[in-house]
Amino acid sequence: MLAEATARATEAEVRVSEAAETRDSLASSFNQLKADREWMRCHGISDIVKAILDAPENATGIELIKLRAHDAGFKAGYNRCISHVNILAQGKYTDERSGFHGVDTVALLDAALASYNDMSISALEQLDQCLDAEDYVDRLRLLYGDDDEEEVEAGGDGTGGAGTSGTK
Repeated sequence: MLAEATARATEAEVRVSEAAETRDSLASSFNQLKADREWMRCHGISDIVKAILDAPENATGIELIKLRAHDAGFKAGYNRCISHVNILAQGKYTDERSGFHGVDTVALLDAALASYNDMSISALEQLDQCLDAEDYVDRLRLLYGDDDEEEVEAGGDGTGGAGTSGTK
């Protein structure tokens, strides 16, 4: 009977030990998830957006679209102005003197938009590779880094200064 009670107590101790290990493991996982969420909220999302918006491919594409939209708008406005003037001048003005005479500015704008929509941004490709992995937050941290923490760890004050301890 004593042996049976000892065996049950040992078995109970093993289950308690396993439950404690499981609890600690879950707590650790939960804390890591909280830290990952906080990093994504404070740094990750803004870093991702900044990388996409600052990508050279994106900037070049947007600049071309702005230029083509300006040209198309200028030509449309110029032609509309001529049409209003021609009502009074009996139709003797044309767009021959315009720099856009014979140029299909709308087609150029459409081509620029199509090119932009079909372009590949390297920052998005890197992001896709990170998000496909199980440890995507760790990969995002490696890709985008946390500049503030790196400067503080290097002895800086987060503003590029050397930092001091306040003692002589």
